[in-house]
Amino acid sequence: MKNKLNKFIGDGNVVIPLYILKCFKKMNLTMEEFVFLMYLYSKQDTLDFNPEKIANDLNIDIMEAMGYVSVLISKGYLTLEVLKNENGVLEEVINLENFYEKISTLLINTETKEEVESIYSYIEKELKRPLNSIEIKTIEGWLTNNIDSSLIKEAISLALASGVYNLKYVDKMLLNWQMQGIKNLDDLNNNDNKQDNTTDDIVDVDTSEWDWLDDENYIAN
Repeated sequence: MKNKLNKFIGDGNVVIPLYILKCFKKMNLTMEEFVFLMYLYSKQDTLDFNPEKIANDLNIDIMEAMGYVSVLISKGYLTLEVLKNENGVLEEVINLENFYEKISTLLINTETKEEVESIYSYIEKELKRPLNSIEIKTIEGWLTNNIDSSLIKEAISLALASGVYNLKYVDKMLLNWQMQGIKNLDDLNNNDNKQDNTTDDIVDVDTSEWDWLDDENYIAN
């Protein structure tokens, strides 16, 4: 079967977008199942469920084709539906909506992970040292509360420009911006009350009791 599918790849013109390839390792599919799914993806405009044609295109027997369809249904990548065609005749069709939803979810998770890794790497590079466990938890709190990465980088940059190399100062700056309703770098740049962001300009808020991971425990002094 593997050799037959490999031949199909060589003979056909199936284009697999890079964003789908990036998700392959997380799709819980064998290479053969993935190729079969990509065949269906390539036929997205004509997805009539025709096991005989599918088997012929892939140079496999009908039972193998049915087996792959069954596996992809069980793994949540496709469904079979009965719809009326333009002539009012009932036809069985393959629906790939679940596949698109799964890919979207995988992409979002991948991008989020890459963004998180990028923030940690950026801060370590700027501080010129590894982060300690408390700092990692602090950054985790920022990300969990959806603090925009551009704001985090700006706060780091302003702190270093002021000669401050600890994240408690950055934490205070981000909290100050949050209290002003600043959600991204554009908000900060357009803020009429934008200050120089030196240590004397930041609102005097004690962040020692502030836990971004549990904001209900915040105690304002």
